[in-house]
Amino acid sequence: MRLIDLSTPEGATLALLPELLLTAWALVVLLVIGWRHKTASDMRFVGVLSLGGYVLAGLATAWLAMEQARPDGLAIMVALDGFRFASNALLVGIGAIITVMSLRWLERQGILAPEYYVLLMLATVGMMLLAGAADMMTLFLGLEVMSISVYVLAGYDRTRRASAEAALKYFLIGAFASGFLLYGIALIYGATGQFNFTLIGAQLASTEPTLMAKLGMGLLLIGFAFKVAAVPFHAWAPDVYEGAPTPITSFMASGVKAAAFLALVRLLAEVFPAFVELWRPILAALAIATILIGNLVALAQTSLKRMLAYSAIAHAGYLLLPLWAHSDDGTAAVLIYLIGYSITTVAAFGVLASIERAGARTVQLTDLEGLYAVRPFASIALSVCMLSLLGFPGTFGFIGKWFLISSALHQGEVLLPIVAMIGSGISIGYYIPVVLSMTLKPTRTRSAHQTIRFPRPAKLAVALCVAAIIILGVWPKPTLDFATQEAVQLRRGATPIFAR
Repeated sequence: MRLIDLSTPEGATLALLPELLLTAWALVVLLVIGWRHKTASDMRFVGVLSLGGYVLAGLATAWLAMEQARPDGLAIMVALDGFRFASNALLVGIGAIITVMSLRWLERQGILAPEYYVLLMLATVGMMLLAGAADMMTLFLGLEVMSISVYVLAGYDRTRRASAEAALKYFLIGAFASGFLLYGIALIYGATGQFNFTLIGAQLASTEPTLMAKLGMGLLLIGFAFKVAAVPFHAWAPDVYEGAPTPITSFMASGVKAAAFLALVRLLAEVFPAFVELWRPILAALAIATILIGNLVALAQTSLKRMLAYSAIAHAGYLLLPLWAHSDDGTAAVLIYLIGYSITTVAAFGVLASIERAGARTVQLTDLEGLYAVRPFASIALSVCMLSLLGFPGTFGFIGKWFLISSALHQGEVLLPIVAMIGSGISIGYYIPVVLSMTLKPTRTRSAHQTIRFPRPAKLAVALCVAAIIILGVWPKPTLDFATQEAVQLRRGATPIFAR
């Protein structure tokens, strides 16, 4: 175990090494863009170069994890524990895969603006800070770094009005959610006089709950409900997901959602354990409404991106079950489900990005008819993703749903697991038609799907994701053991980091 002296600049730098390396690499890439930004080959070069930042951040995270780095003394800004390292690995992986999938897609859509990759790296830095925050100020800083970058990325396709509309809607709703969060933080500080998660939790546990603390918690939950698109704070998601560039839609549906849930896990475990009887009914109501409305509205969608947007809303409802459980099993289930859901979502949108025509708004269900006969790889990959999102046995999605439902059952809850199973039953009505349309229906014209070109980088990334979905679905034990170990670290001794 390596103890880091956080009272020194060297120790603080070491503790934040993954985030600092990725930020520094983003600045290096920005300098490169200054003299290589005009052609498609420049765009590809910058994209490949940006992958180096994710590699460095991943290696730094792995080194800290292998060294079992822990703070020497009181640490109060960013967590330094296994759960943070696991979160970093997931978020860095998502950023790297989205970068790979974007290499040829941007060129095909005629978007020649390499700053895209810098914004993607900075958004990943924000997600890492958000997921690893152990202090309210770091939480808000990470949220804003992530959000501002994604606001711009959502409107990055300047040739389409839908993209600009998505960016504006996301900005307005995001600013509204940030207001709730900031006001909630202010009320919590007013009630406790602390910003640090652990110190706030200790203060709230040692005194009677005050109205100010309850209101602060409520506003924080509302802010996070906006970020994860939980009903009734979900209305922005379908329009933003459909209008944003497809790789960014994938990034929002996987990375942004994962970062918000990982931050919420730590917030509930460290700040509000004394208020568990207050926030459990709130999470239960949100989960029931989100699962049912997300799945029911998804049935009526003909656009694949809108369907996956409502699917993402429903999956946010599923993820509220293990949060409600407030246990080691529940924390592990959140991490397991986020791994499976993120891999599957990234792969599904990777296939959609390859199918999209240049300048097209979105892919319709009818556009997939007969896809298997012409492009079998894309059809099989998307089918596996649909089955994993459904929770079909043999996929990692099934393992994730099994564990999140089990975590609620272990706490004696029956209604939420029943609602989750009903929601999964409803989802058959929109996941399976995608598979049937690709495999059983004939192509509408002889030339259908002939123009689809699956770039090699994206094809490799999708293949790896699909392989992971199947392998982890058949042999999940290492991942389950890993997630359980990190969950226990968080709930038994997650120590915040970065001394004042």
